[in-house]
Amino acid sequence: MKIVNKLRYSNGARLGLCVATCLLASRVAHAEVELADKDGWTFSFDGRVNSFVSGGFGDGLPEATRVPGALPTDPPHHTVMGESSSAGLGVPNAGWNPNYGQTDVNNNFVNIRVRSGMYGNILGFGIARKVNDTTTIKGYISIWSTVESLAQDKWAPVVPEAREGHLTVTGNWGSVRVGRQLGWVGRQSYEIDTAYGHGFGVGLPCTDALGPACGHIGTGAIFPGYGAAVVYSTPSLGGLRIHAGAYDPSVYGAGSWTHAEWLRPEGSITFDRPIGETARIKFGVEGFWQQMARSVTDPTTMSDLKETTSVWGASGGLRVEAGPIRLGLSGFRGKGLGLFYTLQRSNAVADPVEDQTHAIRMFTGFYAQSALVFGRLRLAGGFGMSTVDQTANDKINSMLSVIRYQRGISGGIFYNATDSIVLGFDYFNFAAGWWGAPTVDPTTMTVNGKLAGEKQLINFASAGVTYYW
Repeated sequence: MKIVNKLRYSNGARLGLCVATCLLASRVAHAEVELADKDGWTFSFDGRVNSFVSGGFGDGLPEATRVPGALPTDPPHHTVMGESSSAGLGVPNAGWNPNYGQTDVNNNFVNIRVRSGMYGNILGFGIARKVNDTTTIKGYISIWSTVESLAQDKWAPVVPEAREGHLTVTGNWGSVRVGRQLGWVGRQSYEIDTAYGHGFGVGLPCTDALGPACGHIGTGAIFPGYGAAVVYSTPSLGGLRIHAGAYDPSVYGAGSWTHAEWLRPEGSITFDRPIGETARIKFGVEGFWQQMARSVTDPTTMSDLKETTSVWGASGGLRVEAGPIRLGLSGFRGKGLGLFYTLQRSNAVADPVEDQTHAIRMFTGFYAQSALVFGRLRLAGGFGMSTVDQTANDKINSMLSVIRYQRGISGGIFYNATDSIVLGFDYFNFAAGWWGAPTVDPTTMTVNGKLAGEKQLINFASAGVTYYW
């Protein structure tokens, strides 16, 4: 048995996700450590640990806009989407909802915490075997956890999550991966953010309750999410590959869309190729489609019926590297996508209380991220925005103000102090806006106007260290 350490220095010119090549662990590029190589079997591991001092200040989730002439003691005219969310349990929804008690009487938010970054603490293990000259089989599993406890309760246990677990067979015919793995829609935006923006930073904390953080996810970038799947990828043809997968279907808790009978087709076409010694280009287009259903009662016969709908998503992105310059552009559009991750369970997708039509909303996002790499130093800056279309019911529902957009502006400085240690400082400006609730004429019960849309603005600054291998 031989013990081999394959840690190598990976400067800014090599920053990128493992998914850009073998989809291994879906994290910022790194070299695995081979612990053992015996009789054709190779056992390896990889991972990271990090912590950041992260402070935020700005607005709490906005209160409902007052109807002209309303007294301060009058109850709110409507609800603001996101105020009844599960953000206190670490589930992002709409806007950014601080933990209970973290805002003052004027709804101002100030809080400093020690958080995980965009990636938490990760430990991954792989075991591989070369079956013959052209075929390799590998199993991989990774465990993720955070440094902070849920909702700032030090008694709450930190529960590790088995985020990945898959088997991959690779040959000259391509590869097949079976198991829990990263989705495809949104992957280009996720790669751009981790490679050039927040792979060693925080950006936007997903919620105030629990990490890991979101980087630019929720503000122009969207997270593909992990799920059970079978995915086939063709061999590279001059950098061009096709990826086709069948994923375990997802359902919404909102809107009563709780039935999904068929596997979800999801895939991508990617092109990734170096240009000379110092340049690289990569782009990809991604998509999925899924049918959903819910149970309804026929008002005439009172018999049970099944109503169906379909959700879909399309996304894409471009990465260009030339000398010290890094540039990434991405976008997405789809029905039922969500703001933070694809097929998100959120009131922003289909509100179960206020929207009795159970209509599913449309989502759009665009994201631009740049970076300059000077040896061990990387300077980063980004801008992104995610928007939500109103449904027909949203435009007449006087009881609800629907989220309209979430926008992020980011900047960061990252320095490789050693081959495996990265020091990082990043700033994130988060803004959210709501459509505003319609107003109704009490005599005719028709819409006669709209209240001003609510707004929220928060700034975050984070500094910390990441050790990875």
